[in-house]
Amino acid sequence: MPKSLKLERCLPSTSSASGVLLPDHYVENDPIIQTILEFKASECKLSRHEKLVKLSSKSSCQVSTCQCSGWRGRRDNRMMSSTCTKSGCSHPLSSHVSHLESAKDEQLNTLLELVFDLDNLSVTVNKDLKKPNIERNYVQEDTYSAVYHELRSFVYPGSCITLDKLFGTPPFENPNIVKALMNFNMYKFGHDSSQLKIALKISKFLTKHFDLWKWISPKELPHCKTFQHRKNYEFYYQRYLVFCLLPKYLHSIAPSYKMSLIFGQDILKYTLKAFRMHLTDWCHASAPKWSNHRKHFCLSYLPKYMNLLEEEVYAVHSPIWDLHFKDSDLKKIILTESLDSGLDETKEAEHKDRRKKDKHPNEDMSMKPNEKHSIEDALSEDKIMDILKNVQSGPITYSKEFGLETGPRGHQARTEEEHGIIRFVVIGNSLDSRVEKSTMLWLMQLRNLFRTQLPRMPVRYITRLVFDTKHKTLALLKDGVPIGGICFCPFVSQGFTEIVFCAVKVDQQENGYGTQLMNHLKDYHIQHNILNFLTYADKLAIEYFKKQGFSQDVRISKKIHQEYIKHYQGAILMHCELNPKIIYTQLTSVIRIQKEIVKSLVEEKHMKIERHYPGLTCFLDGVRMVTIESIPGVMDTGWTPSTRATRNSRVTEETTDIDVLAKHLKKVLQFVKNNALSEPFLNPVDKKVPGYYELIKYPMDLSTIGKRLASGYYVTRKLFIADMRRMFSNCKTFNPEDSYWANCAVELERLFQIKMKEMGLWDY
Repeated sequence: MPKSLKLERCLPSTSSASGVLLPDHYVENDPIIQTILEFKASECKLSRHEKLVKLSSKSSCQVSTCQCSGWRGRRDNRMMSSTCTKSGCSHPLSSHVSHLESAKDEQLNTLLELVFDLDNLSVTVNKDLKKPNIERNYVQEDTYSAVYHELRSFVYPGSCITLDKLFGTPPFENPNIVKALMNFNMYKFGHDSSQLKIALKISKFLTKHFDLWKWISPKELPHCKTFQHRKNYEFYYQRYLVFCLLPKYLHSIAPSYKMSLIFGQDILKYTLKAFRMHLTDWCHASAPKWSNHRKHFCLSYLPKYMNLLEEEVYAVHSPIWDLHFKDSDLKKIILTESLDSGLDETKEAEHKDRRKKDKHPNEDMSMKPNEKHSIEDALSEDKIMDILKNVQSGPITYSKEFGLETGPRGHQARTEEEHGIIRFVVIGNSLDSRVEKSTMLWLMQLRNLFRTQLPRMPVRYITRLVFDTKHKTLALLKDGVPIGGICFCPFVSQGFTEIVFCAVKVDQQENGYGTQLMNHLKDYHIQHNILNFLTYADKLAIEYFKKQGFSQDVRISKKIHQEYIKHYQGAILMHCELNPKIIYTQLTSVIRIQKEIVKSLVEEKHMKIERHYPGLTCFLDGVRMVTIESIPGVMDTGWTPSTRATRNSRVTEETTDIDVLAKHLKKVLQFVKNNALSEPFLNPVDKKVPGYYELIKYPMDLSTIGKRLASGYYVTRKLFIADMRRMFSNCKTFNPEDSYWANCAVELERLFQIKMKEMGLWDY
C-alpha cells in the first residue's frame, strides 16, 4: 500500500484558502490526478492474493455474529489464516474476503479503486482535523466524512455506487446558469447580431472558467447577509463538493458534473461578485501574455458584460430566469417560416436534393402559381447578414416607409433605451421577502404620478392597488426616477391581465414612451404565457389604447373575467389579444429589415431577368394575332401559360366568350337563390335597419348580382366571385358570430363554392 505521505497529495487541501484558486490552477494534466492514476495502475498489477489482502481492510467480517468492519493484522504476516487483531473479532483473514473469492479480476480492480478512494478521504480528513480551528473548513470535513461512510457500504462485488440518498439528484436548480446566460444574451443583445456574437463568446468564456473555479468556503463567503442565506449556500456547497469537485479525484464517484449545468439562480447570486473579482485579477495578471485582440476582449468587453449581468442577477424580477423565455434572435424572426413547416434545415436540404434527383429532366422547372418559397430559400445566409449590416449601419429614414417625419411611434424611446438613458423594470410589493428601498421609493413616486395624472381616482384606492402584493407595476425610469408606469394585476389561472393604471408625465408624452411601455408589457406577458389584456378606458384614454391594439370588441367570455375585475362607471371595457410569435419591442425594426430584404430580393431577381428583346415584326407580314407565350422574354420572367380546360373541368380559365360565361354564372346564381338559406340575401337590406349602412360601406345582395349579370357586367368569373364573397362577408361582419343570419352566410357560402367547383369555375 502506498505510504500515507504520498496519499496526502491525492486530494486537494480542505483548507479554506483553497477556495480562491483561479482557472489556471486547473489544467488537464493535473499532477494530483496523475499521481492517483499512477497509484491505481500499480495496484492493478498486484497478484490476486495481494488484491484480496488490500480489500480486506475495508471488508466487513462475514461471520454473522461479528461486528468487525475491516480486517487489521500484522503487516509482515498476511496469510489467509492470520487472525484479525481488532477487539471482538479474532477471525482469520479468509472470513473477511470469503465473499470476494469468486469475484472476477475486473470486479476486484473496481473495488481496489474504491478502497484507494476511501483511504484518500480518510487520510485527508484526519490531516485537516489537526489544523488550527481558524483554518478548518467544517462543512467540507463533514461532507467528506459523510461520503466516506456512505462509500464503505458499497465494498462488495457488483455494487452500484450512488450518493443520491444523501445529497439528492442533480440538477439542483432550474433553469441552470447556462440557460440563464443564454436568456440574458437574447434579452440584452438579441436586437443586434454583431453584439449577440460577442455576448455569446463572453458567456462561453465565463462558463468555462466558472466550471473550473473552486468555490469559497461558507465561512469566508461575502454577500451572505443572513443566517438563512449562509445555510442555503452550505447546502449547495456540499453538493458542489460531492458532484463537481470530488469526482475529479475519486474516480469511483461518477460522473463529474459541470457546475453551470446543475446550479442556477441562488448560486449565481451568492458567488458572482467573488467569481468576478478573482476572474478580473486573473485577467490582469495574464494580460501581458495575450495578444492585443484577446486583451481588448477580456479587458474591455468583459467588464461591460459583467456590469449588465450583475444588474439582472441581483434584480428583484428579471426575465433571464424564466424557463419559457422567448428567444429574440433577429435572424430567426426574419427567417421564420409558417407553422406548417415541420422540417429542420438538414431534413429540408435532403428533401430538396431528393426532389431534384427524382424530377424528370423534361419536366417544367418553373415555380407553380400556388407554390410558396421562403426568403431563406431565395437568399443565402451570407446575403441576409450583408443586408442586416447595411440596414444597421446606414441612415434611417422613416418618412417613406411609415409616412412619418420623425419615425414610427416609440422610435425615440427605443433609441434612448439602447443608449441607456431610460430603462424598464417590473416591480411590486411583497410580504414574503424583503423589498429593496429603491423599489419602495419607486412605488411611492409612481403612486404620486398616477395621482397627478388620474385626478378622478381616489388617492387611497391608487395607494392600495399600487402597494397590493397581487399587483405589479412596469416602471419607466429616467435618471433613476419613474416618469411613467403601468400598474397591472395578472390573473394567471384565467389567462388574462387587467391593466389598472397607465400614465406618463405630461412633459414626456410626446417622446413615444407610452408606446414603448405597452410594448414592454406585452413582451413580459408573452414570456409568462398570458395573452390577453383587459382594461376600462375613459374617453381620454380610448384613442391611446386603440393605437396599442386594443378594441372594444371583447373576445373572451364574460364568465372568465366578470368576477375578477372591477367595473368603472363612465369607462369602456377594451380587450387586446397578444400574438406569441411577435416581439413587440422589435416589431417596427423587424418590419423595416424585412422590407429591405424583400427589396434586395426584387433587385436581385430584376438583375437576373432584365434583358432587351427586339420588337415583334410578324405583324408587318400580315399576322393579326399571336399567343402570349410566343412573345420573346415572357417565359423568362417565370410566367407560365394556363392549363387548358377539359370537358370535365369545363371552364376553369377565363373564357373569351362572355355569353358562355354568363350562362354558367346564371346557373350558379339560380342554384343559390333556390336554396332556403338564401332568403336573407334575396333583396337589399332595409335602410331602416339601424347602423347597417354606417358599418357596411359596400352592400351587396342577390338581386343586385342578378341585374349585373343581365347587363353583362361580369366579364370574368372573378368579378362574380368577388360580389358573392362581399355579400357573405357583409352579413358575417354586421351580425353576431352565432346568430341565425351569420350561420346562413357560412353555410350558403360553402354550398356556393361546391357548385362553382362542379361547374369548373373555382380554382382557389
